[in-house]
Amino acid sequence: QRENVNSWIQDLIDALEEGDTDKLHKLFTSFLADIPYTMRRKQDERERERYFHYTFYLIFRLVSVYTVYTEKEQSEGRVDCIVETPDYVYIFEFKLDGSADEALKQIEEKGYARPYASDRRLIYKIGASFSSQTGTIDDWKIQG
Repeated sequence: QRENVNSWIQDLIDALEEGDTDKLHKLFTSFLADIPYTMRRKQDERERERYFHYTFYLIFRLVSVYTVYTEKEQSEGRVDCIVETPDYVYIFEFKLDGSADEALKQIEEKGYARPYASDRRLIYKIGASFSSQTGTIDDWKIQG
């Protein structure tokens, strides 16, 4: 069991360091699928979406020495999650029972990547939609 946990953590770190967004998607989907449905039952839709934000944030903070922001305020809104590594910046926008396209559109319209316009790192904009039915990532799209 311990080896599986260590392997998952190392796989996540490797994916972040390599810019492997497909691997990130697979890792998070499998992780979320293992959480019992009773842990995510919330009456309020906003609280259900926060549950997924919080889960992502905790994972990144626990396994990473990188800079992680959640609900980072910018000039036109708040970014759900940003992870900065030496070579990549990952900008996440999450939706509950929505679409990854909606999330990517919000990243563009609100200019969430603008603060990184002169940054030498590769910027990945990731739209992710969580399913309240399955508790996993239902839709995932990347621009980068």
